[in-house]
Parts: sequence; structure tokens; C-alpha cells
Amino acid sequence: MSRFSPLDLAVASLSVVLLAALGLVLWRGDQVGVSILGFAPAERGLAAASAPVWIAFGDAMDTQSVESRLTIEPKVEGKLIWRGNVIYFLPQQSLTPGETYILRLAAGAQTEFGHLLAEDLTWSFGVREAGVVFLRDTGGHAELWALHSLGGSPRQLTETDGVFDFAVSVDGEQILYSLFNNLSGIDLWLVDREGRSNRLLLDCGADRCYAADWSVDGRIAYSRAPGPLNPGEGYGAPRTWLLDPNTGETVRLHADTQKIGYGPSWSPDAGRLAYFDGVQSRIVVVDMLSGQETHLPSRVGVVGSWTWDGGQMLYYDTLLVEGQALNAVFRVDFVTQDILPFFDPQPQDGDYSNPVLSPDGEWVALRVRPAAGGVADQIWVTPMDGRFALTADDTAASLFADLSWDPGSQYLLYHRMQLGAADPAPEVWIWDRLSAQNRLLARDASAPAWLP
Repeated sequence: MSRFSPLDLAVASLSVVLLAALGLVLWRGDQVGVSILGFAPAERGLAAASAPVWIAFGDAMDTQSVESRLTIEPKVEGKLIWRGNVIYFLPQQSLTPGETYILRLAAGAQTEFGHLLAEDLTWSFGVREAGVVFLRDTGGHAELWALHSLGGSPRQLTETDGVFDFAVSVDGEQILYSLFNNLSGIDLWLVDREGRSNRLLLDCGADRCYAADWSVDGRIAYSRAPGPLNPGEGYGAPRTWLLDPNTGETVRLHADTQKIGYGPSWSPDAGRLAYFDGVQSRIVVVDMLSGQETHLPSRVGVVGSWTWDGGQMLYYDTLLVEGQALNAVFRVDFVTQDILPFFDPQPQDGDYSNPVLSPDGEWVALRVRPAAGGVADQIWVTPMDGRFALTADDTAASLFADLSWDPGSQYLLYHRMQLGAADPAPEVWIWDRLSAQNRLLARDASAPAWLP
């Protein structure tokens, strides 16, 4: 007579099946798939011409297996970087407005544990034209305004007691701006490109937070000057801080509180961060991976303009030429550590400043003033080798500022104030490199920046 009942046999049979299934799962553990937490640009969305492409994974990946299987059509040259479990593709040249791109991560990409992506991950997106953001006096104080296309009409984005300054995110979706609070400090706020979702990002109390810059991976570097310790005292020296806009967490760039600096600027690949140290009269460039610093002598108070891969920078400094102070442009290579004059030989008949490198790396815009003196400027555009120069704007008795190139390297955006005019007013202009024509975009406007 059997010692097992039908129920016992059924349970035993089920146990065998479950153990077999468990064994199959363990045996196929390297094929259960890859966890994708998110990607951008969004499926069938419109992205900035300069927008990075990224994929966020749920696990640490075999980086080579991912990089070898990630493609974009039409083909675009660029650079791949990793930030934790997120891979970024940074285009060497801007994407084409109106074009549709297809991103594909082919099957076979795997985690460090060997789990495989079983099927291709594919999505498409379009590219929008760049617009412009600027400040305009609105009711006695500055507000953010935007042109969402170069042929459109300006729209007001903020209604505040006065915007101090602002910075547009690399993907063009958000604008960080600074605003005075009731403690005379300056807080950081966020608004989207349409003027919606306006919110306080960082309450700085009595401290003053300003002069921010976005990295390609969404971090924010900003200047923070500590508030007075006692009534009537001045603000402390500014230091560079980092801010995660997703969590609100903020930390000093340097643990050493003696390191001061302001006006931070990220390299396009976020591998380096530069800021100006006014005490030591130098630009400090920090390698964000190794912590190594490069020091560039400069007395002008601003950092320079990066090449697309972050390997070089153009900046300017003041030199004494026959007893006269003149600005001159320099080029630094962070790999070789060479610092060379941009022009060879260095011209001594003019003051050359504010170099701005186009995103495609081929053109440099700069502000030029005759050595004989005077307050009038000109804007020149020269190829990267400096062999000749085009005059972009030489309007008489004018001051120029805030030069910047659009993502496609065709349009040069700038602020102009014509001092000799009967009714001088700040204006925002563009110069078209292809047609060599200038166009007024907005009157009573200043501090222009591209809205990609």
C-alpha cells in the first residue's frame, strides 16, 4: 500500500515543476532583459538642435556593448559620455531643424551581470528652430521675455519684482533665473520655456545666488555670496556651488572655504568647470573627474568660450603694450597645457576681447576697439585660425555685449546700445553669417541668450 495520498503526490509534483521553473529562470538569468528608466528626447517630440540624447539604465551597464549598438539616423558625429548609469550622446554639430531623427539601441546591449537587451529600442524625434530669451524693463523692473522663433513676436514669461539674471538649460526646456527676496538675498527660480511651471528652486535666505550655468547632464553651477554677519556689513566673497534641480541638494564645489570664485561655466561635455577667481586674478578650470586645476592668468573678470569637446578654451586678458593697457585673446589646450596667442603675431593696434566660439568650432566672434581709444566697439568674426576677419557690426558710437552663436553656427546674437542716437535704448540684434545681414529682434531689451 502506498504511503502517499493523491494530495501528497500532487504537492510533490507541483514542487518539482516549481523547482524546474526556478532552475530555468536562473539558467536564463542573463536574458531577463535590461531595465530602461527613461530616455530623451521624447518619442515623437520636438527637441533643441543642441539637445543631448540620453538613455538612463536601471543597472550598471557593460559600456562597450551599449556604445557599439547606439546609432542615430541620419548619421551625426559626436561624443559619448557616461554619468553613472546614464549614457549621453553629444552631437559634434547641431541637429538640423525640421529633420526627423531615429535613435536605435540594438539588441544585445548588456548589464555588467550579463543581462541582455532582448529587442531593439527605437524612437524618433524632430528638431525645432531656436528662439531667443532676453530681459525687458516691464513696469519699472526687468522681466524675462522670449521669442520662440526669430520671426515671431516676443512674449512675457515672468511677472516678478525684477529678474536679476538668468540661464537657459542646454535642452532649452527650462530657464533658471535669480530674484531678490525679502531678506535682500537672491533666490533661484525655475520657469519652463513657455512661461509655465514657475517655482522657487532654491531659497538662499540672506545669501545672494546668481550667475548660474547649466551642464549638459542637468546640473547647475552658480555663484553664492554669503549674507552679512551683522547689520550694515557687506556681503562675503562669492564661491562656486553645485545644485541638483531634481532634488534641490546643493553643495560647494570646493570643501576648502578659502577658494572663492564666481561666474561658473561648464564645458559642453560637463567634464570641466571654469570660474573666475578675483583675488588671484585668474580663471580656474577644474577637471570634475580628477579634481585637477588649471590656472589661466586673467584680470578681466570673466571665463572664456569652450570648444565643443571641452578640450580647449578661448579667453582674453589685459596686456601692457607701450604703456597702454590692451586686451588680447588667448587659446588654451587643456591636454597639452599650452597657452598661445589667438592671433600670431599678436596685434598691437587694437583691443580684442570677449571671444565666442561657434558650436561647429569654425568661427570666432569678438569685440574689437581701436587702440587709439574711445568707447565705440565693433564686432568681428574670424575663422578659428584667425587668417581674416569679417565685420559683423560697426554701427557708429555703439557698445556691444552678450555675443553668442545659435546651435547651427549661422546667427550671431548680441546686445547693442547706440550711444549717439537721439533716443538711445538697449536692443537685441542678430547677424546672419550666410547673408552678412543684421536684423533687429527686440528694442528695449538686453542680456539676450538663445532658447534652443
